[in-house]
Amino acid sequence: MRLFSYGKRPVHLGPYPCERLARDAKLPDLSAMPSMTALQYHSTCQDSLVNAMTRYAAMFDLVRDGPINPEKGEVPSATAERANHIKAAGYYFDASLVGVCALPQAALLEQPITNPEVSALGDELESSQPTSFAAGMDMILADVLESARAKHPSIAHHSHAIVLAIEYPRDPRADEPGIDWIGDAQMHRAALLASQTAVLLSNYLRLLGFEARAHSASCSDVDLPRLAVAAGLSLPDSTHPYLGSRYGLAAVTTNFEMAADWPLATQQKKSRSHGLAWQLGIGSLKGKANQQPYANRDFKDGAYPFESITRQAEPTTFIDHDRVPRFPKRADFFARSLFGDLGSTVQDQAKNAHYVMKSPIGACARRALGALLLLQFGEARGDVSPRTADPVRNANNLKAASYFLGVDAAGLCAAPEWVYYSHDAGGNALPAYHKNAINLLIDQGHETMDGASGDDWISVAQSMRAYLRFSLMGGVIAEQVRRLGYSARVHSVLDGDVLQPPLLLLSGLGEVSRIGEVILNPFLGPRLKSGTVTTDLPMQADLPINFGLQNFCESCNKCARECPSGAITAGPKLMYNGYEIWKSDAEKCTRYRITNAAGGMCGRCMKTCPWNLEGLLADSLWRQIAMKLPAVAPVLARLDDQLNRGDINPIKTWWWDIELDQKTGRYVQAAQTNRRGLQKELKLRYEEQTLAVYPADKMPQPYPVPYPVNREEGIVRYRSLLTPAEYRMRLASGQTTDLAPGPAPLPAEPPVFPVQLVKREDMVPAVAKYEFQSLDGTPLPAFEAGAHIDVVVAPEYLRQFSLAGDPADSSKYVLGVLREPTVNQGGQGRGGSALMHRVFKAGRRVFISRPTNHFPLVEDASESLLFAGGIGVTPLIAMAYRLHRLDRKFTLHYSAKDRTDAGFLDDLRDAPWAGRVHYHFSNEGTRADLSTLVPAFASGMHLYVCGSSRYMDAVFAIAKELDWPDANCHREYFTAPETPAWTNHPFSVKLMRSGKVLKVGADQTAVEALAAAGVVLDVKCSDGLCGVCATPFDAAQSDAVQHRDFVLSAADRSHKIILCCSRTAEPDKQIVLDL
Repeated sequence: MRLFSYGKRPVHLGPYPCERLARDAKLPDLSAMPSMTALQYHSTCQDSLVNAMTRYAAMFDLVRDGPINPEKGEVPSATAERANHIKAAGYYFDASLVGVCALPQAALLEQPITNPEVSALGDELESSQPTSFAAGMDMILADVLESARAKHPSIAHHSHAIVLAIEYPRDPRADEPGIDWIGDAQMHRAALLASQTAVLLSNYLRLLGFEARAHSASCSDVDLPRLAVAAGLSLPDSTHPYLGSRYGLAAVTTNFEMAADWPLATQQKKSRSHGLAWQLGIGSLKGKANQQPYANRDFKDGAYPFESITRQAEPTTFIDHDRVPRFPKRADFFARSLFGDLGSTVQDQAKNAHYVMKSPIGACARRALGALLLLQFGEARGDVSPRTADPVRNANNLKAASYFLGVDAAGLCAAPEWVYYSHDAGGNALPAYHKNAINLLIDQGHETMDGASGDDWISVAQSMRAYLRFSLMGGVIAEQVRRLGYSARVHSVLDGDVLQPPLLLLSGLGEVSRIGEVILNPFLGPRLKSGTVTTDLPMQADLPINFGLQNFCESCNKCARECPSGAITAGPKLMYNGYEIWKSDAEKCTRYRITNAAGGMCGRCMKTCPWNLEGLLADSLWRQIAMKLPAVAPVLARLDDQLNRGDINPIKTWWWDIELDQKTGRYVQAAQTNRRGLQKELKLRYEEQTLAVYPADKMPQPYPVPYPVNREEGIVRYRSLLTPAEYRMRLASGQTTDLAPGPAPLPAEPPVFPVQLVKREDMVPAVAKYEFQSLDGTPLPAFEAGAHIDVVVAPEYLRQFSLAGDPADSSKYVLGVLREPTVNQGGQGRGGSALMHRVFKAGRRVFISRPTNHFPLVEDASESLLFAGGIGVTPLIAMAYRLHRLDRKFTLHYSAKDRTDAGFLDDLRDAPWAGRVHYHFSNEGTRADLSTLVPAFASGMHLYVCGSSRYMDAVFAIAKELDWPDANCHREYFTAPETPAWTNHPFSVKLMRSGKVLKVGADQTAVEALAAAGVVLDVKCSDGLCGVCATPFDAAQSDAVQHRDFVLSAADRSHKIILCCSRTAEPDKQIVLDL
């Protein structure tokens, strides 16, 4: 327990007082040092944790290099500032020591060290298919696979190196319970953790536009011990004055110029380095007394004295175990944001996890986090080990191994069936497949949080660092369990099948707090992230704890007062889905975290909570008073404000406020940054709050398609929630109907169903053909010529594609997809087609809808004229097949710049109606002369055109000159054409049936305004393409409408409106809807 605060110590100095060490400008002769030897992740001890680390070390070595942002980030040029920043980042990412040096020639290995497991892991990943709908997972898998295939060039031209050391904990004692797995794992643990930090920093620098490669003990181009000497982390004998030889190394080499550290002097003054300040722990986080947290504690017991906390049979908040409903994974609000349930604005920020990627210090963790997700599933590696028969021994080993790796708190419990989601992200029923849960907590770190507002540009990184740390440590634990003969599943932030908050309660890791879904731990406070490993390995469960938090939170609403989104209740606990909780408004919270324009995500509730403590002796005394004298909780809460706890400590603000420019892909100086202080004068009243809640019966169905939130209904449901006392009274009286209602029944016909991609053909560089078949080989639903299907490319990319095959062939669906450049590639694409081209390969399971037809063929036409511009040929191919089968007269004109741009040429050549096709290639001098190809109209003729808006407008213009009726001219937009520079302004809609008038803000669509008022319309594209949200309106009673869609005909627009995009032509006018 520390006596003195580190509040005035800059983060770049690190936990050890290395500034007290003597330095020497002269670099020792590195060539005199022995050459580095590779570390192999293999132990002859069958149960050693080392063997469970193998795949994780290989994954870090696999992603140690990668793509470099072509746009250099807008970062300071001063080399000293750069060095301090990178050191602070290294310490933030858990290094014990960080040093910077110019890259010496003597540290370059003549023969780089390679990890033999990397190629095997790459081969395994090549054959894998993503099973998660987490944001951007397909991109991450593609990136990892590209890394596996990459041949890394020399780094001899790199100018600098960042060297990282991770210290060892104490060695396990021979008679210590729980050490069966960790006895020989010191070197490997330190090397693995150091590798993680190096991977993070290298990715960070590449995001900023600089070359950077991580080097580990198992895969390196540099001699790590020699680099450590050059960077001032060790003496030539590989010892350090504070760590001795008990540390592991990793490094990053880069062309990012930084000020270098001097090497350590051979002669050190112990009176300075190990004097009174070291003995008392003054001026630094580490001192003699607290250097080793397990000096007097068994690993299985953890670093914190949980044995001092009262245990009891049930949590301090009521759980109606018999009635807690299971609900779909799809109901998580971050999933809902991806699928578009919260509107297009939120979805745009959620695409490819932009809310993470916009801050590079948070984004750098996501690549590694996604890579580890690929390892979190797995069956048993062999037969059940006879050494796992004792549940107590297993529990001790699980906890000791977790704490040894670096977990901050661990708890074990049974996993009730109701903690599992009811359905996975694909809509499949999810069994409760494991009966036990290993729950791990990771501290988000007091030091950096001390310098933050809680919702500024470091906020997202605090989450990502903790999530990655769990994914590594929980992953190693899961792999160890598999090696003992039991299946194990890691449930991480990117993908999990269980609800973690109730598991934390049941395993004694905390109590329900006012923050809501955040479980507060007596030693970490709310400043934590959690993860779970489920398994059937027998283990002794922990009991729930009681440290008086319910009384404290009843008397304190500081988190609610400080919440920027107003999502935290200032009122009482209520019953939600069968358990007692201070229920926050998850929708408001998610909206703010995803769309926060002056930072990345938000954790202000954690930042400002009185339980967010530094860890001093004085904090321990405060904690004891709060736990044992609940009556003084109001006084403690007021005192917390008076001491300005939760305010910003600028000394601890080490990061750069930079954000991603989505148009250029460059990281630039942030336009705005949240640096808010405490709002001590704000009086928050529960009765003035407007909160919404979506219990199980109001959650979306489990399918990967949009289900817009109905906020109005959510507000009503919040106000109808029962207090725990009311709930118990109804329970006691037998009035259990709808106490905790479950999800609504599923429809007989789901909106989407899975198919398999059986064939992919890259017809030309930018156009690919995809063939889908049913999973069991049965016929697919029939389709008409001109029909399209919705394809769930990814949660954020539900795209419509025309069917290009023969309607008579129900064995397959054929699509043609043009890869459209995205905005930051100079195009207008939104990423769906680019992602399809990158990740869709044969064998992939894909969700699609049943066919829908907004471009129907008039089958009894006297003559049909089909005009295709580029990829617009796809629906016209199906029409040609149908017309040929009906023996109708038709002609297909296919226009493209040249043959290398034109898809389906082989298909058209081999079609039985090939003679009806006329090709027009500009570079061959056969460009279509539309004035001669479009004939004068004759009764019964119909014209169909699909292609670019410019091409279709040209065809329609000729047809109009030749007096073709609108009803006989048909078009389908393949992509949204470039729109005029519309100005969004506020307007209103009136509902004819109720007379209700709803205001639509300038930043809203009518669909969103209606949904907020409880009128939910189906919506898909949000671009005015698909026509799903077409709604009848009264044109006579309405003001002038600005139709912005690309689907309705002129006749349709006289009585229909596409509400996802269209508005009144002038501000503050009204549209009268037939609703």
